[in-house]
Amino acid sequence: MHSKTFFCSVGAWVLVLALATGAAAQDWPSRHYSGVINDYPLSANPTAGPWELRGPWSLSLQPFGTADFSASLTMEFSDLGSGSGFSTDSRHQHTHHITMKGATLVWNPPQTDCPTGITPFPTYTWVLEVNGMADVAGNGGSPFTGPVPLQVCLGGGPNLEISNITLVFTNLSTGPSQATNHFGPQPIHGVVRLPKDLNRVTKVEATRYLPLRGKLHH
Repeated sequence: MHSKTFFCSVGAWVLVLALATGAAAQDWPSRHYSGVINDYPLSANPTAGPWELRGPWSLSLQPFGTADFSASLTMEFSDLGSGSGFSTDSRHQHTHHITMKGATLVWNPPQTDCPTGITPFPTYTWVLEVNGMADVAGNGGSPFTGPVPLQVCLGGGPNLEISNITLVFTNLSTGPSQATNHFGPQPIHGVVRLPKDLNRVTKVEATRYLPLRGKLHH
């Protein structure tokens, strides 16, 4: 009799825990963002000029405060770096595929955590921050000895809450990572693509489709 009562009690607690876990998972939005990176990060060689870095990126928010990020980028020296009339080989064209899974997601991060806007007019506010270790491929190979730390920040303004993205290859505890040396320590900028649902609405109306600031915290 006591054994039956015990197992019933345990079963009830398991059911309560399962329902609570399911409710908690539903509190986190399962949302997807995408867009394009397009910037001119500085080269580690100051005489080579800036790189051109371009390509699509994708960010998927997962339950329990995690996120998956990926980007497919082309990288080459700009006209300023290669010099007028130089052969295309001098541009050192190559590709990078970046993947980061299970990274830490922070809603409404301290604004000082993310890069300061280089063009602050109109001003924008950071809405979410993602930090983790990223795998970076170069021309399909492994240019670095292992994963490197990467910060991703998304933000926007009063008319469109999420419009801008920055990538920063942050330092290791021992100093700059191989990615920091290659891509540079500065923010790499890009744009967030509007969801298809927003094609026929104004920018002000579009904000209702985007996550509300202050709704979730991690």
